[in-house]
Amino acid sequence: MKGKKVVVGVFSYLDDIISAISEIKTKELEFKVYAPTFVHELDEAIDTKRSKVSLFTLIGGLTGLTFGFGLAIWCGLDYPLRVSAKNIVSIPSYVVIGYECTILFGAIATLLGVFHFCRLPWIFRQPGYDPRFSDDKFGLVVGCDGDKSGELRELFESKGAEEVKVEDGL
Repeated sequence: MKGKKVVVGVFSYLDDIISAISEIKTKELEFKVYAPTFVHELDEAIDTKRSKVSLFTLIGGLTGLTFGFGLAIWCGLDYPLRVSAKNIVSIPSYVVIGYECTILFGAIATLLGVFHFCRLPWIFRQPGYDPRFSDDKFGLVVGCDGDKSGELRELFESKGAEEVKVEDGL
């Protein structure tokens, strides 16, 4: 977050935080939203770019496919066993191993991508994070200079925030 201070608004209702987000977006301030679960309305209000986690999944899947076929071919060539006059390296018989390795490597890469882009577990040490945001409350954290913190406090209170805190930024 840019700025010397962060203003944290704790909201109970989805409509309140969506109206606060639209107001913050008009002021062109940097903000971060915390929610206890995925909500499509919040995703639309934030209007973020497409996640790069899918690139991790693609790279992991292609790596798994290559690894699966490579392992099967290498094992077939290392211990050649000819069955009913078929080729030693018979691609159709290795499809299952390639498919399973694609799924495994893709899933592991996706998990690592989520950890990387969500900054887990470091997110719990970010300024403005409150454990209630993982339980039942919505949080809106806005980075600002010290002189705008009063204005943002009033904005959050007018939009229905239950609690507004001003903390030191990074």
